[in-house]
Order: sequence, then structure tokens, then C-alpha cells
Amino acid sequence: MKKRIFAAAAAAICLLTCVSCGKEAEISVNENVSGNTSPSGTADNTAKVGDVVEPKEGSEEYDLGSYRVASDGVKFYYEEPISEELMFALDNYFTTFQNEDFEAYQELIYPDYKERYSTYLQDEYEYGLEDSFKLNCENLRAIMQSAVAGDEGDSSQYTGDFTITRIKAEQPELSEGETLDDLKADLFSYFDEIFDTDYYEFVKANSDEIEYVSFYIYAMGEDGTEHRLISGYEIAFAVVDGKYYTFG
Repeated sequence: MKKRIFAAAAAAICLLTCVSCGKEAEISVNENVSGNTSPSGTADNTAKVGDVVEPKEGSEEYDLGSYRVASDGVKFYYEEPISEELMFALDNYFTTFQNEDFEAYQELIYPDYKERYSTYLQDEYEYGLEDSFKLNCENLRAIMQSAVAGDEGDSSQYTGDFTITRIKAEQPELSEGETLDDLKADLFSYFDEIFDTDYYEFVKANSDEIEYVSFYIYAMGEDGTEHRLISGYEIAFAVVDGKYYTFG
């Protein structure tokens, strides 16, 4: 029983550990922004983004800045060197939690990580990767429940259903003397310990590239209003043969 409790705790923080609690980036936004956006969909082979949209001054979206509308209706906020491929990787990854789609989730996880972490969970906690995924879904739903209910509301009356509407990604800020490689290595340090290896070096050696960004996610709640679901966190993707994989 004790192992099950520890396993639940480990899985409950998995999303935050693997995505990493990053430096809070500077961004001028309203916490709740109403708007009309299409639901986020699953990945497809025709994923693309439209032209840059410049919101009108004084509009609800003005402070959020310019964006591009993706083929699934989600609004992407990014600038070079961040690519639309990385934006779709973020979109597809978090859409698996939105839709509670474990099969799609597995396709987006770095294969070696999936194998190692599944073995670790089973050996240490008698616990599965799917259980970890479900708890991460519950964590995000709980965030949305609280956002919809507000400070004084009863969150239990809401299911926590959400639809991703906007994703912002940007290059992380570096402290003096700090490099992007330092941040990437720090992000992987959790896995160094549980896998008993320098996992960052392993992934670097077996990937074409490791991309790393800070990101924000907005989603529509049951109240018909957009809420900031994730704010200023950081995530890494390993790129292998043009496909983006993550670790959480």
C-alpha cells in the first residue's frame, strides 16, 4: 500500500518534473480572455499555420500580441528560431491530456524514455505509465476546475474539461554565464538519477537535436472563458528524423 501511495505521488508530479518548473517569463496578459476559437484536434498530416494576425489595439487579444491560427484552430504565438513544427509538437502533446488519449500520448514520448520509465515505475512502485498519464490528466483538470470556480467558488461542481485555444512559446531567459545547454542538462537531471546514467548525453547522442522552450497554454473551460492553464514552464523535445518526442 505504501508503494502505491509513493507511486501516485511520483506520477502526480511527473508532468511538472518532466516539463520542469521554469523561470516565470515576462508576458503581459489577462488571466481570463474571452474569445472565439475552434477546438484543438488530434495530429494530422496536413498540419499548417496561417499568416500572422495582428490584433487591433484595444481588442481583448491586443496584449497577447500577434499570432498564427493553426489548422486545428489553436492560436500559436511564437517567433523564430521557434518553428511551427515545435508548436505543433506542443499542441499535439497537450491535446493528448485534453482528450485523455493514452494511445496518442505514447506516440509522442521518446521511445527509450518510455521503456526506461515504464520499467522504473513497475520495479519501484508496481505502477504503470498509463496510470501516470491518467494522473497528469487529472492534475490539469484540477487546475481548470479551480480556474473556473474562482477564488471563492466550489470547484467540485465542475468536471475540469478544457479545450486548448492558445499556445505561446519563447526562448528561455539565460542568467549571466548560463547557457542553453546548461538548462537542457538541468531539465534532464531528474532522469540522470532514476535511470542511473547521464541521460541528457544519451539523448543528445541518439537524437538529431534537442529543442528547449518556455511555454504557456490557454484553454477554454466550462464557463465559456479562456484561462491560462500552464504559465512559464519549460519543456524539451528530442528531434529524430524530423519527429518531435518529449519526456513526461
